[in-house]
Amino acid sequence: MTSTEIALLLNNDAEKITRIGEIIGKKIQEKDNFDQLNEYEKTFIYIDVLEQHVTEGGFIQFFFKSSGQFTHEIFQAYLAIKAKKTVDLLTEAIFLFPEIPVPKNLRIRQQILMEKESNIDLWDDLDLQFEKYEDDILQLTLHYVRENIAHFD
Repeated sequence: MTSTEIALLLNNDAEKITRIGEIIGKKIQEKDNFDQLNEYEKTFIYIDVLEQHVTEGGFIQFFFKSSGQFTHEIFQAYLAIKAKKTVDLLTEAIFLFPEIPVPKNLRIRQQILMEKESNIDLWDDLDLQFEKYEDDILQLTLHYVRENIAHFD
């Protein structure tokens, strides 16, 4: 039995997610370098990245920090777990940028965000919609892990 399979046996779903994140996290040797992870593990981590940043400081924080470099990978991760409402929110957030794809370069993203302060109401609205948590990300993520268990550990 793999470590991920054991983690899925825990009683609390939040603890399952935390434990799986810890297992995958051991493979990440430096911040924002996910080269050691397979695509399924990256999907898990990308979901965690968005959830953490948007919960802590909203979409602007997500894009303003290094996490924004993974915007399009995160979008694909939410598609993979079938989080339709969150995909819609991400689409709206991406289209607030004047160019697509969202720049991977941190300084360029920060400059765009500072110039677009007039969109603050739009960003706030996206944050409020995100807080409604219309997709059950916890359950969708656990279902994704179960469906792809052979690719974890």
